[in-house]
Amino acid sequence: MNPPALTGIGFLSYIVLGVAALMLPWSRTRDVGFLDNLFMVTSAVSTTGLATVSTGDDYTFLGQLVLLLLFQVGALGFMTLSSFVLLARKAKLPPGREKVFAAQFTLPRDFEIRTFLRQVLVFSLAIEAVGAAVLYFEFRAAGVDGAAWHAVFHSVSAFCTAGFSLNNDSLEGFRGNFAVNATIGILCYCGGIGFIVLVDAWRRFTRKGYRMTITSRLILLVTLGSLIALTPVFTAIDPCLAQLPPSERWLAGAFQVMTAGTTAGFNTVPISQLGSATLFIVTILMVVGASPSGTGGGVKTTTVTALFAVCMSTLRGQRTPTLWKSEIPTERLHVAVTSMCLYVATLLAGMFCIGVTQGTITFDLFFEAASALGTVGPSMGATGELTGGSTPGVT
Repeated sequence: MNPPALTGIGFLSYIVLGVAALMLPWSRTRDVGFLDNLFMVTSAVSTTGLATVSTGDDYTFLGQLVLLLLFQVGALGFMTLSSFVLLARKAKLPPGREKVFAAQFTLPRDFEIRTFLRQVLVFSLAIEAVGAAVLYFEFRAAGVDGAAWHAVFHSVSAFCTAGFSLNNDSLEGFRGNFAVNATIGILCYCGGIGFIVLVDAWRRFTRKGYRMTITSRLILLVTLGSLIALTPVFTAIDPCLAQLPPSERWLAGAFQVMTAGTTAGFNTVPISQLGSATLFIVTILMVVGASPSGTGGGVKTTTVTALFAVCMSTLRGQRTPTLWKSEIPTERLHVAVTSMCLYVATLLAGMFCIGVTQGTITFDLFFEAASALGTVGPSMGATGELTGGSTPGVT
């Protein structure tokens, strides 16, 4: 079986196991239907964050733990944890597993798969642990019941860009808390920029004379540039943010740009109350998404930058697309064009199916579909009201 097919079957097996676990009476505080459980599990494995029921109210600690494990596995890759056990026992990885990892992470040629796998797990657990420690003190100071579990759950959810929250209003209650906003933002960016960039940055600071790859530098530039460029725009034009105090306004604007760009899905202001122009910005950020080989979704920043290079080279009359005077490989251009075409086609097909089952196509539904396909998670409230055949995450 080829790696993409094996990867798909692997995630499907986790969905089946997850649904079975959530159907147990010990996992729920009330009777949650099969379709809702299927939706929640699919949303968790795909690190989407859309929900049709309340994670904090409708599931017990066991059910919440199942969801946490699912989006942790979904973010790291379904073979990562078991392969780490093999490596810990000093066993060799079968060739089939190495091919799956190569397909999942798209590693550069100088990255050795065994070393990279260890680094992925070490970075992930270390970053999540530090984030949970910071969030614990903030949640405890805010009087949150079960502050330790809330801290762990939100830290893992943020790093995995899953967007699941134990609060029914996501993080709206912490809109003015700089420490919580900054911690969640850093966790989301660490997951969203991709494991290759994290490893590349670590090499840059630990190896004398090491130079980060052009892909890593480009990802960091686009990620930081979008935050700096769009936060003032978002803050200035949104009528909902205009009603907040200046400090909260800028913090909320930066947080929403971050959470859309990393496809994390958290929110500190009600999404349904945002203005049309800012929702349009959020939609664009959700479609572009995060970076490859990370925990985020979307069409990926590298795809968009590659297409931008093609456009600029055409306008300049250049036959070969370049970025920073470096020629972009033809294979990468083909992948970028194919990814964008398939992404747009899937989004349009999903909207058509939702239109057929719902009898209407509105911007609210388009927003939900873009959120689902980009594995982002913010909702304008339409997902919970859809009929069974229109659930975007399941589609």
